[in-house]
Amino acid sequence: MKLKVCCALFSTVIVAGCNTTEHKPIQYKSLIDHSSEKHNSVVFIHGAHLKGSSWSLVQKNFAKINIPTHIIDLPGRSQPLSPESITITYAAQTMCNELQQLPQPLSLVVHSQGGAIAHKTLTLCNDIKVNDIVYISAVAPINGAKPFSLLSKEDEKNYFSGIKYEGGWMKISNKTAFVSSFTDSQSPTLHAMVINNSVDEPAITGEGKVQLNKEALKDIKKSYIFAKNDKIISFESQQRIAQSIDIQNTYTINSGHLPMLTQPDELAKAIVAALKL
Repeated sequence: MKLKVCCALFSTVIVAGCNTTEHKPIQYKSLIDHSSEKHNSVVFIHGAHLKGSSWSLVQKNFAKINIPTHIIDLPGRSQPLSPESITITYAAQTMCNELQQLPQPLSLVVHSQGGAIAHKTLTLCNDIKVNDIVYISAVAPINGAKPFSLLSKEDEKNYFSGIKYEGGWMKISNKTAFVSSFTDSQSPTLHAMVINNSVDEPAITGEGKVQLNKEALKDIKKSYIFAKNDKIISFESQQRIAQSIDIQNTYTINSGHLPMLTQPDELAKAIVAALKL
């Protein structure tokens, strides 16, 4: 697993939250004036079929306000591993090893299946301190559930429109259908960017159970950023997931499943608001 550390400013914006107070312009100037202040380590964790590089455009926005960020590449990307070995436990332990190297406490920003791996990591990694989790169209299994237990049949149908199982991998079998189901963009440039940041996914990772007790999340500040036009984890499924772990602080972006690629500036603003940076 590869850890990328980088710093990267964007203008004052309005981010609307649900059950939040973020209804006014966020003043970045005060952050820039106090850039020497210590912030939590902000860690981006990608979802299924993505590379860590999918976060690079969001990361650049954080560098503009002098917030250091870290990107984690989960197993099954560049490493020559058999898909059967990349269980959710293996992915979580590998992530734990990386998180232990970072200054504590941590703010985790998780997307899609990355939410499940983060939850699994919390059950294995006792010497990290997580203060915040921002879920972006992410799953959040608890109490022995599998990662995608709260998704709908329609979500599953949309996923398999461009994916098929082959030899332990969930393979991208139809690139056009894959991009169509994972985004709501018609831009050829964005389509190419999505494909360049996408990989086949080890099937077994999504089959593991997460034995995280809901009580373990009680002292962690949690926010959820809904991707309203998502066809992989639909808006309705996202709402069920957020309710299952009692999230009150929510934001909504009009995007498909991959806002870090299709709307990185808007997503970065929402994350900044959620973390109150």
